[in-house]
Formats: sequence, C-alpha cells, structure tokens
Amino acid sequence: MHGLAEVSLAMILAGSTVVVGKLLSVRVPVFLSAELSLCAALVSILPAQIFRRRELRLLGPRELGYMCLQAFFGIVLFRVLTLTGLRLTTAAQAGLMTSASPVVMAVVAAVVLRERITARGALGIALIMAGLIAVNALGSGSAPEGFLAGNLLVLAATVCEALLTIFRKLSGGRVGSVTNTAVLVAMSAVMLLPFALTDLRGFPLAMMDVREWAAIVYYGAVATVSAYILWGHGALLIPAGMTGMAASVMPVSALALSALVLGERLGALTITGCAAVVAGIIVGGGKRRTARATSAPKPPAAPVDADSISAAIGEDGSYGARSKEVLHDSRG
Repeated sequence: MHGLAEVSLAMILAGSTVVVGKLLSVRVPVFLSAELSLCAALVSILPAQIFRRRELRLLGPRELGYMCLQAFFGIVLFRVLTLTGLRLTTAAQAGLMTSASPVVMAVVAAVVLRERITARGALGIALIMAGLIAVNALGSGSAPEGFLAGNLLVLAATVCEALLTIFRKLSGGRVGSVTNTAVLVAMSAVMLLPFALTDLRGFPLAMMDVREWAAIVYYGAVATVSAYILWGHGALLIPAGMTGMAASVMPVSALALSALVLGERLGALTITGCAAVVAGIIVGGGKRRTARATSAPKPPAAPVDADSISAAIGEDGSYGARSKEVLHDSRG
C-alpha cells in the first residue's frame, strides 16, 4: 500500500494543477506558461539532483529513449492539452474528465504490460466509474459554450498520463524518482522552448501579475516536482492497473479545490460520486490474496531503483525484486 499512497498523494497535487492551470489559462499563453512552470520545477529540483548526479551514468540509450517518451507524452502533451482544454471549460469539468484515467490505465496496462484485471480490481473500477459517471452526468452543473472541445482535450491528456506510467515501468527503474523527474523536466523544457519563445513575442513577461507568477512557481516548484517524484517512485511499486485506480484521486482533488479556490458549487450528487470514487480506490487497492502461478516465473535480472539504496526503503536491492514480484503477481 506504500506505493498506492504515494501515487494517490501525487494525484492530489495533480488535481491542484487543474485549478492553477485554470488561473493561468485566462491570460498567459499555453506554451509560455508550460515552459515557465517547467523552468521553476527545474530550478527547485536541481539541488537534490546534484547529490544524485552519479545516477546519470546508469542511463543508457534504452532508458533515455523511454525517458524521452515519458517527457513528451507525460509532461509536454499532458500539460499542453490540459492548459488548452482549460481555456474552453471550467476547472471542475476538466477535473471530472480525468475520471476516465482508471479505465484508460487498465486498458493500456492490459494491452501493453499484459496485466490481468482481477475481480477485486474490476469491482474497484466499477465503483470508481459509477461515482464519476454520476458526477459527470448529474452533478456537473452549467458549463461554458464550447466546453465539449475542452473536455475532449483534457480526456486526451488522461491518455498521455497513462502512457507516462507505462513508459516509466518499461524503463526498468534504474534511476531514482528524483533523477527521473529532473531528466524529464529538463527534456520537456527543451521540447517546449521554441514554442514558448513564439508565445513570448506577443506576451512579454512584464504583462504577468503577481498572482500569475505565484501560480507558475506553485505549478512548477511544488506540484510538478513533488507529484512526479511521488508518482515516479510509487508507480514502480504497484501494478499499472492499480496506479490507474489511484489516479482517480485527481478528479476528486480538482473538484474540491475548484469549490474552495474558485468558488464553484458542488451538489449532493457530486459529493456522493466522490465518495464512491474513494470507496473504489480502497476496494481496488486493498491487499489481494493472489494464487501463485504453478509455473516458475522467469528469473529476471531485476533492475534496482536507486531510491532503494537509501535506508528509508530498506535492504539493498529489495526494491527492484519487490517491484518485479508485484508486477508478476498482477499478471496472474
């Protein structure tokens, strides 16, 4: 459950970025705000990365390739699609559209990683989707004109979010979550730089006010860094399907913060639906009694995540083996 808690906390922070992104999308161009937030994230994570600079030697062509895919889909496309969608819809509607994340993750994990969806996992997903469908269909309230296009863009962002986890797992976890996050942020900042410079021509930085700068700093230095470190570490400890269920915390967080920060009203149906989401996470993420496969598993050369070396994780090498065992159990 340790990995599930980390991923869930990451999704609470990710939900807050929906609200912050809505504040930024009102005036600041999409590529410029995304680039500035990534620069803030890079500055905040560099001190921690300096102490882990030796981990960079562990990155070969294969790992760098997967990291490039993580950066492109999980940060660049996810951020651009979300911020663009928020220009057309409300923060609450955008948060609700992330309700598709559990199903998207489960399907992608089943296809790419061949993870089996257990009966308990299916029940958890059913509870999550029942609550979120109730929220979307009955408790969403009024939405601005053109909200459908914005919602579809946010929905596409959830697919990118699922691919981030898949590519993180396929990379093997040879480096810790801090190094992984630092490299992803740096790659993403480089990818977005040409587009941000284009935005900068029509929107000089002097046009930004204090609230927008504060939102940029929070988006990058707090939400992005913390969320991706927690996600990068926790996603290796649990099956991708369970990661998708934990991702359901994001719409709940976005809804709650939309009400608290932006003053959007939440009805009784919305609260009931959110309760069903939480119940689904508890049911789907609980301990499962899984029968061992009769055939012996392939003896993998389990890559050890660098975070496992620290005393906070435990014995040297136990993390890599434990991650592989969980993934093997999830496949049946």
